[in-house]
Amino acid sequence: MTLLSEIHSPHFHLSFEELCVSADISKECMLELVENDIAVPVTGTHPQQWQFHVTCLIKVKKAARLYRDLDIDWADLGLVLNLLDEIEQLKNENSQLKQQLARFF
Repeated sequence: MTLLSEIHSPHFHLSFEELCVSADISKECMLELVENDIAVPVTGTHPQQWQFHVTCLIKVKKAARLYRDLDIDWADLGLVLNLLDEIEQLKNENSQLKQQLARFF
């Protein structure tokens, strides 16, 4: 099994503490992200038990950067992150469609 397949495995999780350290974010900020459904634990009922899928790390880092650099409120970060994801998805779809169109010319 490769590292990439392990990362996308449903069993590869980070604890609350590990996610805070990996994302270089305070526990207080991480709690804000959880309260605003930006970071969603896959297991556990309180911070000491929470486990997050490893892919949550990317979202947490992006949210922390937006909060710090652009001073976006925690409550608004979810919407901003969703819009950024939609833009990325549309870019990918556009690229695929361009490749398909190029086959005809």
